[in-house]
Amino acid sequence: MTSAPVQASANADAASDLACFGWSARAWAAPWRAFRRAHPDLQVGDALELGAGEHSSLAPLLLPLAERVECSAYDAAVLPAIEARHRASLPPAEAARMHWAQRDLHALAGRWDLIVMKSVLGGVHRTHNSRLADVHATLERLRTQHLRPGGWLLTLDNGRTALEPLWSRFGARRNGWRFFAAEDFPPAAEHRSFGVFSSFAAATRLGAFGQRIDDALYAADLALTPLARQHAVHLHVYRAPA
Repeated sequence: MTSAPVQASANADAASDLACFGWSARAWAAPWRAFRRAHPDLQVGDALELGAGEHSSLAPLLLPLAERVECSAYDAAVLPAIEARHRASLPPAEAARMHWAQRDLHALAGRWDLIVMKSVLGGVHRTHNSRLADVHATLERLRTQHLRPGGWLLTLDNGRTALEPLWSRFGARRNGWRFFAAEDFPPAAEHRSFGVFSSFAAATRLGAFGQRIDDALYAADLALTPLARQHAVHLHVYRAPA
């Protein structure tokens, strides 16, 4: 942990945080924002994003929390585009605190104060080639082997709602992507979740008309989230012993 608070720039703070989440951005951002409100003074030395992609990367959102931020992707070929997007949206002084690298979750080396993953576990542990026990083992390995004492592991994952049978033949689900019920995760220090309909983005397929559909579904999610037992987005926090 660091004793010197990091002064985040207005750009990184106001941070087009929605742009960082890619599709269904408001639904993904809701539990993240709730976590940030609960920990307004969180400051660490080194942060790592695992599994950044061409369309979404949370690394800029870690700049207000960390002195140094590493943005990693499994596919090295996408790193130049991710880096270019970050540099275009951040002041030079903020971009100078970031590093971009290829990292494989299964062959990770090193320790950090904060590790963040968005929509990674479902792709790494697909339903046809893994079990929930493998998901639990991955989380425990990250917590015990790759966090410094007192470190934080945040994982944002796709949730399995009551509407899942309707979506089962579409998108990533056809390729075995794992969608999680809340009880699929090991006990966490914190759990936050959001949404019922926010399992896909109509705007990515239908443009402006799809955006209106997404707006209506998000409004419905705001009303239904407190009533639903299962949600479309889960955020879990795991801590390393101090």
